[in-house]
Amino acid sequence: MNAILLAAGYGTRLYPLTRDKAKPLLPVGGRPIIDQLVERLEAAPEIEQLVLVSNAAFYDDFKRWAEARSFRKPLRILNDGSTANENRRGAVADIQFALAEADIRDEAAYVLATDNLPRFDLRDVIHLARQKNASAVFACPESEPERLKRSGVAQLAEDGRIISFEEKPDEPRGHHRVPPFYCYTAEAVRLVEQFLAEGSNPDAPGHFLDWLTDRLPVYALRRPEGTHDIGTLESYRAVCREFSRR
Repeated sequence: MNAILLAAGYGTRLYPLTRDKAKPLLPVGGRPIIDQLVERLEAAPEIEQLVLVSNAAFYDDFKRWAEARSFRKPLRILNDGSTANENRRGAVADIQFALAEADIRDEAAYVLATDNLPRFDLRDVIHLARQKNASAVFACPESEPERLKRSGVAQLAEDGRIISFEEKPDEPRGHHRVPPFYCYTAEAVRLVEQFLAEGSNPDAPGHFLDWLTDRLPVYALRRPEGTHDIGTLESYRAVCREFSRR
């Protein structure tokens, strides 16, 4: 299994902090966000290599970050060629770009956005996928409608299978928030190309998950812990305060 870290966004909601710095390189608890994600992925024996997708604007910054560190598993940093928020590829298009560039189109993949810090063990999603022999994601119960409207939202069967999924719905039907921690089987990975060929929305990674649940079983690891979603200046400052108290 390979880990694909989506880091090609421009973090416009965090301006001015991210005007000249990629969001995953912002410090939380004295360390870049990306450091903490990589460290947790490296603890999973199933992960064979890490593939990070950057954009042209911050590619050199990620290269310098990597050169200053040592990694226990191979790390590839890719430049998707976009130069600004207006010409970005979109998250699903970046997944396909990583699959093609790293030649991993026929292998399972753990796809992660790099603006969420998990409160749970990333390995647990892998374990559920292995147990079910199917794709698996993380889901946490959410009672606040406004938070659901800003998230991927799932309706779940009793056994945890996703019945329906919506990306940032105006009227959420489900009550589980699904942040972008997706463990896809090789069969699911091969469908990314078809999804894009059909002209589907390439932007948020949840659009592919929505499309996929109509074709293959996907199960959710249900946990109450949630994640630290670093999407705005306010949320970033709140996460920094929490980590500083530890």
